[in-house]
Amino acid sequence: MDEAGRGPWAGPVVAAAVILTTRRPLAVRIDDSKRLSGRQRLAAFPVILRHAHVGIGVVPADAVDTVNIRQATLQAMRQAVERLGIAPDVVLVDGNDPPPLPVPCWPIVGGDQVSYPIACASIIAKVSRDALMVFAHRLFPEYGFDRHKGYGTAEHLALLRAHGPSPIHRMTFEPVQLLRNAFPD
Repeated sequence: MDEAGRGPWAGPVVAAAVILTTRRPLAVRIDDSKRLSGRQRLAAFPVILRHAHVGIGVVPADAVDTVNIRQATLQAMRQAVERLGIAPDVVLVDGNDPPPLPVPCWPIVGGDQVSYPIACASIIAKVSRDALMVFAHRLFPEYGFDRHKGYGTAEHLALLRAHGPSPIHRMTFEPVQLLRNAFPD
């Protein structure tokens, strides 16, 4: 299991759980999603879906603001495991903060770089979150979510300063919190 979207200023946090149904390596490059290009992630995504049980959990920005990013991430992870369709015997989790689940969880720091199934989950989570942000761009095109995906880039900051926060911004994250006061409701 892995997640995408802990750090962005906008959008959901997304987790993916993957149980591979084959022991053979997949016919695409599998690695930590951050070490793959967008094209490589998009090529791997359908291949993983064909050769795995996949569960995806999504917690929106307003819930991130309500419960905090850690709790939102744990919620998304729990949702992902619940949506697998089959119960795992054990869950390998990227990082050091596993969610409370009724099965053993083994946290692995840097797991997306050393565990093939975690790397697959990393790709599923990242591609899924990116697709949600491209959809968000259609709703709020003035923010450029299709380019920066809600992450804290110079472009995003400039657009945030120009337009104020959107409904999918995380109001408790800086600089959104600081700029929110400049754009009263």
